[in-house]
Amino acid sequence: MPRSASRVVALLVLLEFGSGMLQGGFPVLLPGLADGLHLGAGDQSLATGVEFLVSGMVVPVTSRLGDLVGHRRWLWITLLVTFVGYALTATAGSLGMLLAGRALAGFLPCWLPLQFALVRDLVGPERGGRAVGQLVGSLTVGSIVGAVLVGELGSESSGLRPLLWGLAAVPLLGLLLVGLGVPESTVRASGRMDWRGAVLLSLGLSLLFGCFSGAGGLGVVGAVALLLAGAGLFTLFVRHERRTDTPLLDLRVLTGRATAPVFGLSFLLGCVLYGAQAPTRSFQAADPAVAGYGLRADSDLLGLLTVPSVLGALIGALIADRLGRRFGARQVLVGGFALSAAGYVAMAAWHGTAASFVPTGLVIGFGGGLGLSLLPALLMRRLPAEQTGVGTGVYNTLKTLAGAATGAVGTALLNAAVLQSGVPQEGAYVGVWLGCATLGALGAPVALALWGSGEGGGVPVAVESA
Repeated sequence: MPRSASRVVALLVLLEFGSGMLQGGFPVLLPGLADGLHLGAGDQSLATGVEFLVSGMVVPVTSRLGDLVGHRRWLWITLLVTFVGYALTATAGSLGMLLAGRALAGFLPCWLPLQFALVRDLVGPERGGRAVGQLVGSLTVGSIVGAVLVGELGSESSGLRPLLWGLAAVPLLGLLLVGLGVPESTVRASGRMDWRGAVLLSLGLSLLFGCFSGAGGLGVVGAVALLLAGAGLFTLFVRHERRTDTPLLDLRVLTGRATAPVFGLSFLLGCVLYGAQAPTRSFQAADPAVAGYGLRADSDLLGLLTVPSVLGALIGALIADRLGRRFGARQVLVGGFALSAAGYVAMAAWHGTAASFVPTGLVIGFGGGLGLSLLPALLMRRLPAEQTGVGTGVYNTLKTLAGAATGAVGTALLNAAVLQSGVPQEGAYVGVWLGCATLGALGAPVALALWGSGEGGGVPVAVESA
């Protein structure tokens, strides 16, 4: 990699470290901010849900705009919008202002697919795998540092607002980094923005995210209504995309033999990585004297128990490219999904002590980290260069949507299997872990299907040398 390219990649890695700090740090501050504004748990969930809803709507759109007019330009714009969102959050004196701030903060996930596209334009798809691993690894480290640092500094309520302004400074510094050191991409997609398709896709995604993130309070009828409405909008979106000359998403490319298995794997990866997070924390926090199981873990222990999975994901992301070069990306993906499945099986069998969650979390995280690094790199090799942004944006959205959907199903299972004391049965947690194991195991044959893929966008897909 040329020295100038290495410097730009280093700046993008630093920027993604800041993204991780925001993602890890703000959730630690939200309860204290809610107490200061006299908001309840439902209001906190609403603030988090608004952020997810906006993210699902804007990631594909901003990624496509980056392909059309420049990824650096739209990275700068999304940094600016994110800064405004965190600034509004830091000054929020009411629920309405907080929701406005979190809605604009929902542009944060737009950074990563735009950076993937910049990396491909800078170093090419052949050498982009290592850079992708560095970006994902930096994001993971940043989330750990953000959670720990903010948790330590935010123990006093008097330090809450300064810390929120400190988080707002992260995208502001990112604006300077991008403005001064990151060149604009040179590849452009032809055509114009498909705003009708963007509206249909965004509304469909918002309904699905609303269904999955609010499934517990919507009831069965409400959740099914949102699900059907979202499916109807997606049907209209697909019809429109097939008829227009300038589609938002080129469905022929995204559903082709070279890319469809990768998107399928991204959905399964989201299920494996995020589907069991909330149920697992619920199990660990349960009081054995009341439920007959659990660790009675406080917030400090719950934080420590997340470290093995995050550390495993970091290691997997950083060494994935090297393993892919040596053994072949497909084989490593098969192994990664199999490892995550085995980790969940072990968790279902042994979960009686805090120590039992350390090796299982490490194995699950390591397998997921391999996928987090290899799947975007595979997409960069299989997509046409001018569709890198929107393709990786769809990848990110699918991964997040999968996590929300799996988490909603897990929550419904726990709510359905309650004892007379009002707590879920232990078997319900075991069912969630075994369900994630099944989804992880399904990823192995899907990864093997990559063997039969042809070419995508004229880019060879012999990824063993990627």
